[in-house]
Amino acid sequence: MSKCLNNANNAKSEQRLDLLQTASQELELALATLQNLKTDEREDFVKRWPSTLQSLCELMRVTLEGQVISNAVQIIEALATTLSTYLSGRDIYIPNGERLKDALRDIRILREFKGNNLEQLSREYDLTEHRVSQIIAEQRAAFVARKLRRLF
Repeated sequence: MSKCLNNANNAKSEQRLDLLQTASQELELALATLQNLKTDEREDFVKRWPSTLQSLCELMRVTLEGQVISNAVQIIEALATTLSTYLSGRDIYIPNGERLKDALRDIRILREFKGNNLEQLSREYDLTEHRVSQIIAEQRAAFVARKLRRLF
């Protein structure tokens, strides 16, 4: 029985590797074709993308251009093609931006904490002193966990 399960798991693993290899080859071909599109072909190609993908690309374009990335459009098109190759047809959950903002805020709080400025941080971030203390403890624990992972 165990041998049958191992054989089945190995077969599934090989299938996944074959699918990844095929997807990789398809992606390379798609990206090569994308690089060689004429302007009118590129515009027509992008117009046929689903509206969600077009919106995602617009967000990426604004972000990359804000970072002064000169070839932002080419990067975005390559990213969109890659995402479509590997994630097409899947429902993808993108967390609420508030969770991301809170996580970044928590990092700032730990960095700004001096040991005697709990009250100041609570006013600055509109949080209770108790919540700021919790955040500092959570961030310290996360920091220690990252350090420990590097040791092993």
